This record gives sequence, structure tokens and C-alpha cells, in this order.
Amino acid sequence: MPTPVFELPPELLGEIFALCLPDKNSDRLDPTNAPMVLCEVCSYWRQTTISEPRLWNALIFPSGQAKGNPRITYLKHQKFITSGGVERWFNRCGPGHLLVFGEEGLEDVHPSHYSTLLPLFLPIVTKYARRLKHISVTITKARHLEMFRRGFPAGIYDNLESVAIWCSLEMTRAELQAFSHFQTPFVPAPKLKHLTFALQLASPIKFLVPWTQLTRLAMDDVRKRWSPSEWQAIFKLCSNLEHGSFAKFKSLGRQDPAMEVLEHQALTSLRFVMFGLSHPDWKILYDPVRFPSLQHLELDCRDADQRFCVSILQKPATLKALSKLQSLTFSAPSNAHYHTIASNVERTVQHLAQHFKTLPSLTHITLPYHNFPLYDIAHLLLARSPARGYPEAGLTASVHVVLTGGADIYYPFLENISELGGHFHLASLTRASLTRNEEGWEESDDEVGWF
Repeated sequence: MPTPVFELPPELLGEIFALCLPDKNSDRLDPTNAPMVLCEVCSYWRQTTISEPRLWNALIFPSGQAKGNPRITYLKHQKFITSGGVERWFNRCGPGHLLVFGEEGLEDVHPSHYSTLLPLFLPIVTKYARRLKHISVTITKARHLEMFRRGFPAGIYDNLESVAIWCSLEMTRAELQAFSHFQTPFVPAPKLKHLTFALQLASPIKFLVPWTQLTRLAMDDVRKRWSPSEWQAIFKLCSNLEHGSFAKFKSLGRQDPAMEVLEHQALTSLRFVMFGLSHPDWKILYDPVRFPSLQHLELDCRDADQRFCVSILQKPATLKALSKLQSLTFSAPSNAHYHTIASNVERTVQHLAQHFKTLPSLTHITLPYHNFPLYDIAHLLLARSPARGYPEAGLTASVHVVLTGGADIYYPFLENISELGGHFHLASLTRASLTRNEEGWEESDDEVGWF
């Protein structure tokens, strides 16, 4: 008797298969993920999988460090590329579809221990340049710069929308062959709007790209601390930038007293990735660059022992810079434990509840929170409701609740407070626990539910 799932029409089955794709494009090559695993079920599924273009429009090679031994991984990828694997992959996509191609960048890998696939990319990029929607490149040696600059075709990236560049070099004059800047082949690229940098030693302004047309810029994996002049130079170059994501250091370097403040009118969304900061200087929000149109701010906390939350609300100059802020988000990386909540998040909620004129335009807040002080959230929402004179529809909150203190269940008392209405949204529910092993105590999370 045939199984109903094998009787589905290929159009419907293709839609289902497209939903099975992994979140990261670099995981598509994994034989345990779609699309590869779908080809192993039966001949009908294999035929449907091969004929579905959306399953084959992206090919990002994972970094060697992410998949075990870097050398073995490099040799496997090298064999795949030289044997025509990329062409076979993209041929299944068909000629009318845009493509995503490249290599996942290295993370905390010494350049001598890492071999980039860039030299093998040259004929592929030349062949598919006009169809590329996104490209990722990794540069680990000085010779890669010249290979990238001269080997890649220039001026034919008609559909290129985003670029990711991972570079471990310092970009000295010796590495740049006496040039002061590095000319990328993506000038011109008329549709390029999104640029991602991961730099260990170099300054991003060393790269010549079409800065003025960028609307999104991600530099949250830049290890070199910004100087005031570099920070300002980025926003001078990116005059149309709307969304920015940056690594946040404790403070900028020493600033020239004669430097004038730059007003950047286009930026509306700003994200800072926080690494081990204690009482950082939030002058970066208004000097040497001011963002009068800033509406959305996200603080991505990579270390639980951070004491920055209340400090961002204490200085009048900072509050003035955030006067038009509509949403405030505290987040943690997806692989982190939600019970490692950054210090003073709860104090920030208490401060906002007690000083309702702070951040007067704020309409939404997203944050992780322990279960036992959830009444703080209720206090905050009630204090900023339209009934209390708060403008428009009042404040709403999305909360990742973390069960701690021996609690086994979540009591949804916030949802039962009639005055809150639909202003509270339970985004996720996680149970935090400590378990003992031979090495000591180990933190763990049990995902109770997502909503």
C-alpha cells in the first residue's frame, strides 16, 4: 500500500523540501542535511530534489575548523571543486536563478593553520559572476590580496547584493605592495547594499568598496579597537547606511579635541556586540558621530558579567542621543545559555519603570529575564501604559523567560493581568540548571517551549 507522502505532487513536495533547508548555507554540503539527505530516500524524492532550484542556489564551503581537521576538510573541498562539483551543483539550479557562493570565514584560527579555497574560486567566480547574489571570501596570506584583486573579474557583478570578507592580515603597506588601500573587484556593483567584515588586525577603511551605496554594514567581528577617526570615517563613507552592526569596545581611542561631530541622518538601526565589557563608555552614541534618526538599538551580550545596562540610561547626553529610540533589545548568541543573563538587565527594567520619562519614544523592549522577578516586567508595562499618560499604544515587551531557583513550571501571571492586555509576549521558556560531573558543575538549558 503506497504511503500518502509518496503520492504528493512534485510542486508541493518541492515546497516542503525548501522548508527543510538548514539555517546556514554552509550546512547544505553536510550529507545529513537537506538537500543531500533528501536524495537518499527514494528515486521519486531524488528526482524532485534535483529538479527544485531553491535547494541548489547556495553553496558556501564551511571553514575547516568547523568540520574537524582543517587539512582533511580542505582536501575534500579541493577535490569537490576540481572535479566539477560546483558546476554540477549550480546546474541543478538552472540558468535563471541567482546564486550564493563562497567560503565561511575562519574564527580564532591562526593563518598558518588555515588554507583558504580562494585560489580555486577564480574560474567559478568568472563563470557565474553575473548571476551571483552573494559572495564570501577568506584572505589569510598577502598573495591572496593580489589574487583577489587581479584574478577576480571586475565590473560584471550585475546582481550582487551582499559581500562578506574575512581577513586575518594587518593590511600593511608591504602586504598591499606599497598601496595605501586595497581595491576590491566589486567596483562597480550597482546592486551591492550589504557588506560584512570579519577582520583580525586590519581597519575596514583599508578596503575600497562602493561605500556610498551600502544600506547595511556588519563589522561585529572586528578585533581591532576603533579609533575616533576610523569610527567617523566609516560613517562619512557610508552616507546612506541604515543598519549597522559593530563590535563594541570599552571606549574609542584618544580623540582629537578639534574633531567636529558628524551627524549621520540615515542610520535608524544600530547593534553592538559586547565582549567582556564592564562599564563601557557610551559616548560612541553621540561623539564623534551623532545619529539623530536612531530608532532601534540592540545590545548583543556575549558575556554574562557585564555591567553596562543601567549605565546607558544615566548620562543626559546618552539619553538625548536615544530620544527617538522606539525599540531596545538585549540578546545573547544562539549557542549561549539564557540563564547567563548580563548583569543589571533587571535593574534596567526597574529603572525604566521608575523613570517613565526615560526613553520617551520607546514602544517595545526585548530581553531575557529570570522567572522570579517577572513582576518587574508587569510594573514596567503598567507604568508605561496609555492609561498612565504614556503616548500612543503604550510599551510592549517580548521576554525570554528563564526558570531558575528550583522552579519547575512557569506561572503566566503576567498574561492574567487584565490591564496588560496584549502588551506582553512570552518569546521562549527555558529551564536553567546545574549538573555535576567529574570536572565540576556544568551549566545546561532545557528548552521548555517557544511561542
